[in-house]
Amino acid sequence: MSVDTIITRIREEADKEIRIIRSEETCDISHIRTQAEQKAEEAYNHRMAEGHREIRQYIASEQSRARIEAKRLVRKTREDIINECFKEVSVHLNEIRKKDEYPALFENLIRECVQNLGKSDILVQVHSDDRSLAETVMKKVNSEGFSIRISDDSIDTNGGVICIRISDNVSIDNTFETRVTRMEREMISIASQILFQNGES
Repeated sequence: MSVDTIITRIREEADKEIRIIRSEETCDISHIRTQAEQKAEEAYNHRMAEGHREIRQYIASEQSRARIEAKRLVRKTREDIINECFKEVSVHLNEIRKKDEYPALFENLIRECVQNLGKSDILVQVHSDDRSLAETVMKKVNSEGFSIRISDDSIDTNGGVICIRISDNVSIDNTFETRVTRMEREMISIASQILFQNGES
């Protein structure tokens, strides 16, 4: 075998080895690229999933916050409306002594007291403006077997009376202010039912 033939064979084998190595390098590079792309896609999908989860959490949090704020505003608005109603009641009470229905109402308040305190000596305290009216009512009530007299001490009230059973000092406060305070919870419930239909406050 000649030297040229040997050199040619060596070159052919070297070229073959080179092709094999390059082919392997190409495969390795392709494999590495594929792995890198796969990892990049996985990282992208993971981050997108995290992003969607964060967005859902944010939306849920904002919805919850909005619901709480809406309930707070509704509750405050209802309270404001009810407070306005009570202001109107207060204005009405300030003027009620001038109303035509006041004498009958005043008499009913005294009668309620004496019915509860019984037929013993009863002292009635009234506002100085109601003294004349109280004397008229006292005569009617005493004619029915009760024993009431008007106290020299007047009380500061928009209307109504305080009755005291003299024997044991038991008293009934039937002034408008006290009755409104006693009825406040019930009035809030009634006002809520009228204003909001479902009665929620």
